[in-house]
Amino acid sequence: MDEPGPAARATSPHSGLRRATTERAILDCLAAEDGPLTRAELARRTAISPPAISEAVRRMESDAVLVAVGPRSGVPGAVATLYDLAPGTGVVVAVEINRSVVRSAVGDLTGRTLERSDHDPPEDGHVVAARLHEVLDTLAQRWLGHGRPVRAVAVSIANPVDPATGRVVELRESAFPAGVVSTEDVRGVDPSMIVLDNDVNFAALAERDHGAASGTSTFAYLYVGEGHSVGMGLVLDGALVRGARGLAGEIGYLPLGEGTGRFRFGEQIAAQGLRATAEALDAEVLAQAGRTLGEAAVAVCATVDPALVVLGGPVGLTPGLLPHVEATVAELAPREVPVAAGALGETAPLWGALSEARRLAWENLVSARG
Repeated sequence: MDEPGPAARATSPHSGLRRATTERAILDCLAAEDGPLTRAELARRTAISPPAISEAVRRMESDAVLVAVGPRSGVPGAVATLYDLAPGTGVVVAVEINRSVVRSAVGDLTGRTLERSDHDPPEDGHVVAARLHEVLDTLAQRWLGHGRPVRAVAVSIANPVDPATGRVVELRESAFPAGVVSTEDVRGVDPSMIVLDNDVNFAALAERDHGAASGTSTFAYLYVGEGHSVGMGLVLDGALVRGARGLAGEIGYLPLGEGTGRFRFGEQIAAQGLRATAEALDAEVLAQAGRTLGEAAVAVCATVDPALVVLGGPVGLTPGLLPHVEATVAELAPREVPVAAGALGETAPLWGALSEARRLAWENLVSARG
């Protein structure tokens, strides 16, 4: 049988697979680095031959996926060209919406944050979609002017979100009405590149990826905000638990008390007067609130057995609160469970949303190369 000619070999399935594998390795390598790389550096980090890397880089330059950004300076030897993602691969946007502020962040697909801004909140709880569109449109137009279209958007909101419909769910003490915003309110972006989720869920993901729970696959993120605002993000074996209707972790609705005196956990927290303040809170208030929160954490420890409890939110990070939560968990939990303060502060939902938008855009870019 005659051996296949050069043309047949060039178009074989194995050749296409090798090309795709090399390109994906280059993209993954750029994502793991804080800055551009030369072809030699890409070859060393991917353990792929320099000729294969050079061919892939040329191909990706032609397809406007990579761009030469200048020479590598300050090193001996021949001048080497640095490569990075091309501007046309775009940016990702995260928007966090709550009653007091709308926060936004823009990043590239390799993990660099390009912009961070605060905006006025919606004046009325029913005009959230209009406020979201205004913020997104301003950001999209500005970055498109730099040749960088928006590729993915993640929206964090202070409400539960039904994962089946992508719409806000209204519960008692919800910040916003039901259906006030949905993924359909994000225009100009592929619907598969849009995600809307609860702020506590995004905060838990941020602490998992970049914060206090980094390296911990199973943990509970206990969020405490102003008033009745208390919730929990559950990450089990690395995956966020949302529940059938997006209500997993809504511990503010746990019933307490008996008979006609029954009340909700969120009401008890609100009644204790915790608040985000620069002034020191009364020691008795901190002790009582810490005990209450610790008891809720113990219930979760007994149910899902987390390796860690992370205390976060603008009120959860109040100085002096953490030791009382720790003491209660140590006293009542079925086994020792460490309690740690969140590392990302009250903007954790924004960074969790930005990471999720980046993940969507990156997976889309990588899959398109294969």
